Amino acid sequence: MTELKLHKTTTKGLKIIGMSIPFVVIGIWMIAQEPVGTTNYIMGWLCTSFFGLGIPVGFFQTFDRRPQIIINEIGIWDRTTNQDQIKWEQIIDAYPLDIFDQKFVSIVSDDSFVFKKKPYKWAAKINKEIGAQNLNIHLGQINIDQHKLTELIQSLAKAEKRGRKNIIQSFKIRRNGFSLSSILKVLLYISISIALLLLSLTGITAFMTIMIIMGIGAITARWHWGSTEKSTIRKYAGIVTWFGLINMVLCLATLKTYDYVSESAGRKLSRQIDHFIKVNSSYPTDFKSIKENTDLNLIEGFFANRVQYEVTVNNYELRTINLLNKERTYNKDLEEWN
Repeated sequence: MTELKLHKTTTKGLKIIGMSIPFVVIGIWMIAQEPVGTTNYIMGWLCTSFFGLGIPVGFFQTFDRRPQIIINEIGIWDRTTNQDQIKWEQIIDAYPLDIFDQKFVSIVSDDSFVFKKKPYKWAAKINKEIGAQNLNIHLGQINIDQHKLTELIQSLAKAEKRGRKNIIQSFKIRRNGFSLSSILKVLLYISISIALLLLSLTGITAFMTIMIIMGIGAITARWHWGSTEKSTIRKYAGIVTWFGLINMVLCLATLKTYDYVSESAGRKLSRQIDHFIKVNSSYPTDFKSIKENTDLNLIEGFFANRVQYEVTVNNYELRTINLLNKERTYNKDLEEWN
């Protein structure tokens, strides 16, 4: 029998993994850096546990090769509906449906199609309100043109049994794959994210301004969430919200990375100075030679160039400017920048 099998796209699974990993990394970092029992330590475990679930889910979405939709000469079957195959003779009509940016093909069936489980009254009422049917094929996990699939279903429902084989064989799946415009859009989004990150690192005012704009975007997107039609306002409000969320994650990751590197460099410089004092019984006057004799990697060396060294009455002091342009002094006892 001639069959057309549609499988999950790997893109969605990779997106879930990509969105989960930054939060998991931040959570692990908080667990490793914060004292046991503190609020930040607990939040680190919650963040890691919650977003960590997205990684196995993403891998399952990526590597699940079971057919999600099977179309043959008898009818169509969709795994997500948890229903039996619906025969072409039972289909009256089909039409595309967009619900909160989720693509569906709604099937209008006759009374001969028996549902495994009768839809709840409240579910049937919601379907009626949003223009859906009790049988809706979800295309969120499949990379296929929604309108082309609708046309195929309509054609097969109207065709004679002997003509369905030719229709299925001649159907060309037009996938919404990457094009030059898609690549340019990705590059544009990356450029905007980098620009927002650099702007956020200029100071707390810039960061909070971006967060407030993100909040406004989230409220606006939610406010326009009730329509099944495409909304330009909701689309761009959602993009603004995602940019704000990504910027928050990037900022936290950057600041955490910077703190880790700066404390490592500060600790090595302080120990090298203490070693010099122990050997020479005096404070070093050439800080450049101290940096050259310290075992610093490339990133730590870059940070060390931002450190100011000064000899006080009975001690020495290391000062630097952090990413938010605030002056910090190294505490030798705590081995951290205050």
